[in-house]
Amino acid sequence: MRVRIALGLLLVASLAHAAEVRGKVTSVTGGEPLSHVLVSVLETKLQAVTSADGTFAIRDINSGKHILRFEAVGFRLVTVPFAIATGEAKEFDVNLAPDNFRRTDTVEVRGDVFQGGDSPSVNEMNLTSSEIKQASTVLADDPFRAIQSLPGVSASGNNELYAEFSVMGAPFSTVGIYVDDVLIPPPLHNVPNQQEGASLSLLTSQTVDEMKLLPVAQPEKFGDEIGAALDIHTREGSRTAPIFRLAPGIADSEFLGEGELGGSKRGAWLASFRKSYIGWLVRNRIGAGFNDVSFYDGDVKLDYDISPGQSLSFYSLAGHNNVEVANPASGLVHGATDFYFTRLGWRWSLNPHLLLDSRAAYVRQPVSESDVGGTQSHSTYEEWSGGTNVHWSWAKNHLLEGGWTLRRLSTSFLQGIFLQNAIGYVPQTRTGLKPDGYLQESSSFLGNRLHIEGGVRYDAETEFPGHAPSPQVSAAMRILPGTELQVGYGRYVQYLFPPNPFLPAPACFGGSQNWEDSSHVTVAIETRMGENTRFRVQGFDRRNEERFHRDASPCGVAVSALTRLFGRNYSRGVQFIAQRRSANRLSGWVGYTLVLAREKFLYRNPTTGVVSFSPFFSTPEDQRSSLNAFASYRLKPTINLSGKFLYGSGFPIFAGLQQGPDGTLTPAPVLRLDAYVRADLRVDKSWAFSHKTLTLYGEVLNLTNHSNHIVTAYGTLPNGGFQVFTAVALPITPTAGLAFEF
Repeated sequence: MRVRIALGLLLVASLAHAAEVRGKVTSVTGGEPLSHVLVSVLETKLQAVTSADGTFAIRDINSGKHILRFEAVGFRLVTVPFAIATGEAKEFDVNLAPDNFRRTDTVEVRGDVFQGGDSPSVNEMNLTSSEIKQASTVLADDPFRAIQSLPGVSASGNNELYAEFSVMGAPFSTVGIYVDDVLIPPPLHNVPNQQEGASLSLLTSQTVDEMKLLPVAQPEKFGDEIGAALDIHTREGSRTAPIFRLAPGIADSEFLGEGELGGSKRGAWLASFRKSYIGWLVRNRIGAGFNDVSFYDGDVKLDYDISPGQSLSFYSLAGHNNVEVANPASGLVHGATDFYFTRLGWRWSLNPHLLLDSRAAYVRQPVSESDVGGTQSHSTYEEWSGGTNVHWSWAKNHLLEGGWTLRRLSTSFLQGIFLQNAIGYVPQTRTGLKPDGYLQESSSFLGNRLHIEGGVRYDAETEFPGHAPSPQVSAAMRILPGTELQVGYGRYVQYLFPPNPFLPAPACFGGSQNWEDSSHVTVAIETRMGENTRFRVQGFDRRNEERFHRDASPCGVAVSALTRLFGRNYSRGVQFIAQRRSANRLSGWVGYTLVLAREKFLYRNPTTGVVSFSPFFSTPEDQRSSLNAFASYRLKPTINLSGKFLYGSGFPIFAGLQQGPDGTLTPAPVLRLDAYVRADLRVDKSWAFSHKTLTLYGEVLNLTNHSNHIVTAYGTLPNGGFQVFTAVALPITPTAGLAFEF
């Protein structure tokens, strides 16, 4: 009996003096506590899982040196060495970063989980680095596919094989794409005018930090296009020892490396390379009638702090794409495109309230094509640009921003001309100089209940007449606790470059020039439930006008100068969004959008000779209804589930006008695609080793095996009718990939 009592006393004493580690785990983006994180003491069986508030505790640790490991699928593996003595208790506060986020040891707190650092009056949908990765699909690993899952966004023509998209009735050609504050052409692997193929962006989910879609009434800083804006920011490399990631997959393989540049954590480098064989997969799943597409791409980014308030950055993105046409009856046999983008940046924080951000960039995009007759054609787009943005926080809750950009645009191509018995080709080169500038102010009043953002922009172009500055204003007013009324208006005027690509220089046929003028209006009510959930109802109206200018007496021809409105179009509708954003449990969104998109143009009645506007008819973006849903859920520390559901009522295949007996035009019956339905399911499973991780990505595309038709070609019947050729897009397609980080 005495022995038992003595043993019990010894056990109590040992437990009272047992070593213990405890602490809290938070997300590096926003500082949110992370639950379901596995915390282990390596070389022992001791471990714990963080609770809902991110805390953990591990007891009964032997004295000595150990390594504490923090593991969660989708996050970078963190190991912390420590030494502990008998009876000692140590606390650790650890920040985890997504595995496609630069590794850091500090928490970057943002003002709003949905708006980031932007004014609440700005209408935007942003994607975090984790959402970009989960929604990009394993098959393509394309951030533009993640954009296609956002509410109000659909793959153009519901063609899921292409990265292009429409935004609430605005075509892809009117979406301005910015990479690190530089407007660039769409960075896509594709060949123009090819329907039987596929396209992807040169970017991957591992190198993009954040993407922000501004669908309507965007600030004038993003007013280079009249439809919408997509703001993309690439991430820095990790300022740590080198990290490498190898990711072989069914559709492509990627290698990425990153690490510290120089010493004292003053800089970082990141480099990635990707080789794709998605063309083989598309032809295998859809049919040999589709083009064989192959590409490779890569990027490099360098960042360095030259002083505490100044930093330099260098970014270069390049890629090559080949297309072997499966059905060369259309004329094209082979196509190849290249894309080169280089940016040099300099940021100078003069004081805590004034920031200067300058950049210089170069873009080159050559295209080469060969037809069945052996004729080769080449065209190249080239652009130099430079500019500076200034951010001045001149008072509390008041931010003044301004900037300028100067772009030198150049394009060269072969222009077809009619000869006596054939068509000849003449090399053409067009250049233009385009300066622009903007000024905008963001302010908060009434104890942050009222937010106002307004700006003005001016654009010019060497070959176009001038126009008045373009204004934009938006406001958000808190009308109830957690509920805001948001309104916005913007006007955008942009020019076509080259002004008239169809006339050889000098143009002796009137010297025509076209430009577009767009006005946006939006009204929304948004309700927040806590910090992580919101509901939003929005109405919008986007009205565009196309104008034409003809020079006076070109090349000695006696004509008068003429400026005329010749086309109008609009897109308007309503949108409903429910969204929850959290690093724990369920995260995602559900959005329904109803859109009407119409257009009309000026024409001369052949019977009466009267010039008037036609009736409105459907545009190619007139998709009435779309439903976009995405969800992600970390089931266990090592297992994450995600999926998305996309629905779109049929886009018009053909919509136009028909002529009546009296010469008037009336809308023709609209021929539409069938409804688009697609459900995808993804599972990520990770395994952690001492300082390495292995992640298996499994995904099933089109889980319901729904037959989604895409347009592959158009044709005209002998009777003048219209013929459409379609094919079935991806059937149910399982894909898988591995990622090994070391």
